[in-house]
Amino acid sequence: MQSNHNPITGVLHQRQSAELYQLRRYLPDAALAELIEQFWLVDWDLRGKAAHMQQNLPDPNFHLVINTGTVTLLGPVSKSYSYEMQGKGQIIGVKFALGALAERLNFKPADFIDKQLEVEQVFNLDTSRLLSELSAANSDQQRVAILQSCFKPFAIVPSVQGAKVRQLVSLIKQQSDITKVELLSERSNLSVQAIQRCFRQYLGINPKWLIRKYRLHQALLLLEQQSVEIADLVESLGYTDQSHLIRDFKEFLGVTPAAYTRLP
Repeated sequence: MQSNHNPITGVLHQRQSAELYQLRRYLPDAALAELIEQFWLVDWDLRGKAAHMQQNLPDPNFHLVINTGTVTLLGPVSKSYSYEMQGKGQIIGVKFALGALAERLNFKPADFIDKQLEVEQVFNLDTSRLLSELSAANSDQQRVAILQSCFKPFAIVPSVQGAKVRQLVSLIKQQSDITKVELLSERSNLSVQAIQRCFRQYLGINPKWLIRKYRLHQALLLLEQQSVEIADLVESLGYTDQSHLIRDFKEFLGVTPAAYTRLP
């Protein structure tokens, strides 16, 4: 079982929040790499302490979430979202590879943005058995093994289009100077129309939205690691002006950059 050591992104106030829960991430076996990006597990013990409201940036991936005896399939999330942790608890999640479910489904991912699906709509799973087996497991290794066995029958083979959409998203993540779809077009040697069509079919979101989201990842990382002025963020991330940065913060997070730095 291989841990995922890539940097954690999209978690608001990550440094302070990490003291209140334990997050572990594991990569799937090679046979499931086209279907699943990672397994994630979160545990907390806040008995006798105040509840913690964890906030996160939007996420374009589908997730299977196992929590308090329920199994839910969540579609892509377009706005920041939060989860309240109180007492003692655990969440187990399966983060599906970008675009992977679009190759299994007879509907458009855009139809399920900010929505929940019945697991049976996508996977023929015995959720009662899955919950029972996970409840009896006493280690991450056992839990991940159960999940891998559960999803092995649904493994998909690599596809040209699936690889293309993940390559496009990887370019956006890795090259922070990509601030426009036209720049993504130049770097990928694909037309703007081809990129938009690919995103619409496999992700249900537009590329401009995803570019803005990952620029905010960089902004949050800079705010987390060091004390920076808003003007410095504007310059380092290539925003047109401060109002542009503030607009993105307010749309995705509901607060201005200045207000974000003041929040606990």
